[in-house]
Amino acid sequence: MNSNSPLRLFSLEVNTETKSITPHVRYISPDNVLKDLYRILNCDLVTCIEIEVNGNLFDVYSDDDALLKNSPVPNLYIDDDLIFFGSVAFAKTDDDGKLVGLSRHDIHLLWDFALKQFPKLLNFIAQQKRRNC
Repeated sequence: MNSNSPLRLFSLEVNTETKSITPHVRYISPDNVLKDLYRILNCDLVTCIEIEVNGNLFDVYSDDDALLKNSPVPNLYIDDDLIFFGSVAFAKTDDDGKLVGLSRHDIHLLWDFALKQFPKLLNFIAQQKRRNC
């Protein structure tokens, strides 16, 4: 793959009107990573956290200001200390810290991970509703 080839990402994108989450495979330009992430995540400030999924390291990009928005939508529950709100995008970096595209295997692994985390997200949402009643 040459250095100008689009990079494949996996995203879980939130529709704030319907409060729904939709998985997508997105392609971004290696020359416009931040601009493309802003567009995919629908934000102006991106943060990145590394997570481990089945022994593989992935970068999770999210809206750094998601909790400051009106009615933030929880998207991905990792554990009690790490809950993502708003859209998220997954990528990988190489040994030099350079962003690289995801393989099909990576995308399947991340999709399976998101599905397994979904019941935890629903439980978190139910707990929040009970606290707000």
